[in-house]
Amino acid sequence: MVGLETQQKRMCDEEQPPTSKTMRYDRQLRLWGDEGQDALESASVCLLNATTLGCEILKNLVLPGVGEIHIVDNNTVSVIDVQTNFFLVPGDVGKARCECVISSISQLNPETKHTAYKLSVSDFVQNHLDSLKRFSVFIVSNLSLSEYKEIAQIAWDANIPLVIANIVGMYTEIRIIVREHCVIESKPDTPLPDLRLDKPFTELIDFYQNIDLSAFTDTEHAHIPFVVILLKCLDQWRSSHNGEIPRNHKEKTEFKSLINALRRKTDEENFNEACQNVNKCVVATSLPSNVKDLFEDPACCVSASASPFWLTAAAVKQFYNVRGVLPVSGVLGDMTADSQSFVALQTLYRDKAASDAQAVAEYVQGFLKKLEVPTEYVSRDLINKFSKNARFIRVVRTNSVESSKEAMRESLETFADEPDDLSHVVLLFRACQEFLKSEGRWPGDEENNLAVDEIKLTQLLREIQNSIGLSADNPPPAMFIKDFVRYGGTEVPSVAAFSGGIAAHECIKLITSQYVPVDNCFIYNGGSQLTSVFKF
Repeated sequence: MVGLETQQKRMCDEEQPPTSKTMRYDRQLRLWGDEGQDALESASVCLLNATTLGCEILKNLVLPGVGEIHIVDNNTVSVIDVQTNFFLVPGDVGKARCECVISSISQLNPETKHTAYKLSVSDFVQNHLDSLKRFSVFIVSNLSLSEYKEIAQIAWDANIPLVIANIVGMYTEIRIIVREHCVIESKPDTPLPDLRLDKPFTELIDFYQNIDLSAFTDTEHAHIPFVVILLKCLDQWRSSHNGEIPRNHKEKTEFKSLINALRRKTDEENFNEACQNVNKCVVATSLPSNVKDLFEDPACCVSASASPFWLTAAAVKQFYNVRGVLPVSGVLGDMTADSQSFVALQTLYRDKAASDAQAVAEYVQGFLKKLEVPTEYVSRDLINKFSKNARFIRVVRTNSVESSKEAMRESLETFADEPDDLSHVVLLFRACQEFLKSEGRWPGDEENNLAVDEIKLTQLLREIQNSIGLSADNPPPAMFIKDFVRYGGTEVPSVAAFSGGIAAHECIKLITSQYVPVDNCFIYNGGSQLTSVFKF
């Protein structure tokens, strides 16, 4: 039976009518589930400077149901703001920008709480220092580093993600700053099935070896799970290949011949599935590089200062050291099979996953007892989730907002010879921030000073290149410098809307701890439709 799990889920859904919440958020619940939605609804996001880009980010957080939004901005609405920001109208000119924007955005979702602060960033920090650590994410847009340096340090010390979203004309920079972000549910796009065909566990061996293919009727034969077919053929292959599995293209082509030899009819779908899954499922079970890095991380140890995440990671490491494999995920996809066989196989994998998770839990409890820490410090839910997703665990660490010069130089040099190099955009945003710091305005903001601003911006670029060890003899192309000056710090609404969606997705990843966020600087050129990611 194809798609048994899907059919069973539909039956359950029919028995439980959807609530208004599940109907409103149906699409996103399919992405990050109830747990992710709960995290989003409990989150509090703070935007510093209500630019068009910043407002587009908030829009894409309010619509899916973020709990609270806070806007810090001491500017008044200008005519240019009205021309570029969808959430402002002509009647807002001269009014507090934060109040006008939050009034419009809040209408998108009445369940989101909202607060506006008509304050400079420095005043906001001084007046609300005790409450800053309650925020889930800080978003900074088009401010110089000197304006948000203090709050960046607070965020870094408290391990609160900081998302820097800058925009000038057609160019956007989205940079994520976080000391440590642990992702258990990274949800890769095309994960390989975790079937352990090369190292079958005892229960799986007993299951498939007790199946006699020759005793089945033609109908039963056409509904043998492809996992059983592959295991049967692997036994045959290993007997003539020193116990090894097929590894290269030639061997796997020969292996498919063994599968086809077991067919009774050419149209048996389960045998087609077996052949289709050879490359994905008949593979050597090994330790993924990301998990190896996790195990070698100095934080992966048993200590009184270790977080629940790292204690669980240490327990999984102990599990691997003892058994030579990671815990079984217990996930079995749909396949052509009769209901009885599929449910039996599915139960077998789920029971094995539960058994492995229990073993990890026992290691965790042993660690906690040794440390004299309460057993509830590490929840069983965390252990189960960690065990299920052990192959895909990721830890993201970035530099602080004042990046090391060496890291920036190495990252930019990597792309320097690429035909679609956008490293110069990174440098231009840095130069613009320095210009904003020294002049109190964006380059090109005064029409009569365009030529002078180009000279100043070029000089700042050279200084930045020298400071990070890049040759100043190879500055960004003049056309890009002219572009940044020509735009005068204005925002193109369509670019802001597109980039706002991207930045909001990154915020959601950080809030839900699902999916892997950009690591760590995303650059978008709306004119050429090119993107690049730099790490520094």
